[in-house]
Amino acid sequence: MNSNASKAVLVSIFVSAGVLAGCASTPRDANTFGRGVSGEVQSVEWGTIEAVRAVAIESGRRLTSDTPAVEFTVRLESGKSIVVVQPGSVGDYRVGDRVRVTNDGSQTRVAR
Repeated sequence: MNSNASKAVLVSIFVSAGVLAGCASTPRDANTFGRGVSGEVQSVEWGTIEAVRAVAIESGRRLTSDTPAVEFTVRLESGKSIVVVQPGSVGDYRVGDRVRVTNDGSQTRVAR
């Protein structure tokens, strides 16, 4: 194999590995968790969705497409309003839905 062909093979391997790593690290939706979350303590608050809009989470890689996502504005029972962006579809939620907001110290999720 000549030098250029070897370089092309190596570049292909690195690009493929990057694409696969990107897919593995992005949660698919509010119901998908990584292995490291099992057994972790999370805080829970309840609230009501005040607004929902479709957004996209940038992939950060040229060869992968952006992830469809939802931006929620949630009024917590404490009176505080928060905004959370997570993978998902706006069709799965409606303004007025009562939701559970969980936080593990670094990531916040909205779920029914």
